[in-house]
Amino acid sequence: MKALKYFVLGCLSVGFLISCESFLAEDINVDPNKPSNVPVSAMLPNIEIRVVDVYGGDTSRFNSMLSQQVEGVARQWTSFNNYSGLTPNRFDTAWDNYYENILVEVNNMIAAADDLGYRHYSGIGKVLKGFALMNMTDCWGNVPYFQAAVLYPNASDAELILSPEIDSRSAIYDEVLSLITDGESDLNGGNGGLAVGSDDVIYGGDIAKWLDAIKAIKARYYLHKGEYAQAASNARDAFESPEDNMSYTYSASQQAGWWRFNDGRTGDIEFHPFLRDLMTDLGDTARLAILDQTFITSHPYHKADYEQDLVSYREMQFIIAESLQRTGGSAAQINDAYFQGIAAAFFEVGATEADLLAYVNNPDVALDGTSGDLKKILTQKYLGLYTHPEVFNDLRRNDYPDLGIDSSFSPTSGSLMPQRWNYPGDELLFNQNFADQIGSATLFSPAPAWGSGL
Repeated sequence: MKALKYFVLGCLSVGFLISCESFLAEDINVDPNKPSNVPVSAMLPNIEIRVVDVYGGDTSRFNSMLSQQVEGVARQWTSFNNYSGLTPNRFDTAWDNYYENILVEVNNMIAAADDLGYRHYSGIGKVLKGFALMNMTDCWGNVPYFQAAVLYPNASDAELILSPEIDSRSAIYDEVLSLITDGESDLNGGNGGLAVGSDDVIYGGDIAKWLDAIKAIKARYYLHKGEYAQAASNARDAFESPEDNMSYTYSASQQAGWWRFNDGRTGDIEFHPFLRDLMTDLGDTARLAILDQTFITSHPYHKADYEQDLVSYREMQFIIAESLQRTGGSAAQINDAYFQGIAAAFFEVGATEADLLAYVNNPDVALDGTSGDLKKILTQKYLGLYTHPEVFNDLRRNDYPDLGIDSSFSPTSGSLMPQRWNYPGDELLFNQNFADQIGSATLFSPAPAWGSGL
C-alpha cells in the first residue's frame, strides 16, 4: 500500500511482502487510497485517539525521562535513562505512529471531507495534522514531509518517492502555521451539511472550543519561535479555564498511556530524584506526596481514566507570564498569569487550595520584580507540566536553565545533555537521503536553529 510506504519498503527489502500484506490486513480493512469508503464521522475519533495515544505514550515517556521528571530504573529503561540504550531503533514505533497512524489517516479524512464539502471535519483534521507535525519536528528536527509518499494517498505508483528529501524545520514550522490557519478558516465557516458531534472525542463537536484550541497551539508555536508578543496574545485568547483544555479522558476500559505502561512494565520507570530534590527545596510537599509514589496501576495521578491534555489552560498561563516577563509587560498581569498557572497545576494533580496558598507565599516561589523572576516562571512551568512532552521543548529552548534553589541539570551519563530524539533505525536504513542530509546527528546534536528562532 503506497500510503504505508515506510513499512512496506522494509518488508520488500527482506523478501517478505506476502507476510507483510497479511499482517497489514489484520489492522487495515479499507484501502487508504479510497478514503470516501469510510464516513468521516468514523475516521475522526480514531485519529483523535491516536494523536492522544502517541502524545501521552512514547512522546511523554521519552521526553519526561530526558527532562529528568521520571527515570528508567529497570530492564532496558535503565540504559534509556543513561542514554546508551536510546539507539535509533527505539524510535521506530513513534515514527511509524506519527507517519502511518496519524498523517496517513488524517490526510484520508481531510480528502474525504473536502470531496464532500464537510468543512468542519476538514478543519479539525488540519488542526490535528498541524499539531502532530509540530511535535514531530520538535522531537527530531528536520524530517521528510513534502516529498513523503504518505502525504499523497491518491498518488500513482509512478509518483511514489521511496526516499523523500529531508525538509528543514523552518519549512515545516511554516507548514504547521498554514495548516492550523486553514483549519481555523474552515471552522469559522459553515459545516457544509454535516455537523461534527459526539464522534469528536476531544470537544464533542463544540466548534468554539476548537477555535480556542487553535489559539493555544499558536501560542506554543510562537513561544518556540521566540515571538513573545504573538505568544502572549494567542495565549490570552485561548482558554478561560482548565475545562477548556484540548484533551481526552480515558476510561476504566480504555486506559491511559501511563497506566497501561505501569500495568505492563511495573518497576521500569519511577519518579526522578532530581525532581524530588527540586520540589523538596521549594517546599512543594503537597504535590510531592501525590506524585512521588511507586509507578503502579494504583498511582494517584497516573490513573486509568487520566485526562490527557494536548494543550492546556495552565500551559497558556505560564506562556503569558514568561512572554510578558521577557517583553517588559505589566507586573500585575505577570503575577496573575503566574498564579493562575500554578493554581491550575495544583488542582490538576489533586492538591488543595490550602496547599496552594501555603506554597505561593513561599519567597522562593513568589515573584519579587527582580531578574530572578524568569527563572521562577520557568521552574513552576517545569513542575506544573509534569510528564507533559512540552517540558523537553522548554528545557532545550532555555538551554537547560538552573531550576530551583540547589537543583541544576546535569547529564545522567557523559557531559552532554540530550537535544533531540535519534532518527529511527528503519528510516536511516531505507531512506538514502538521510546519509547526505542528516549525517551523524545524534541525541546530543542541537535541533536545527533551536533557541534562536526557526
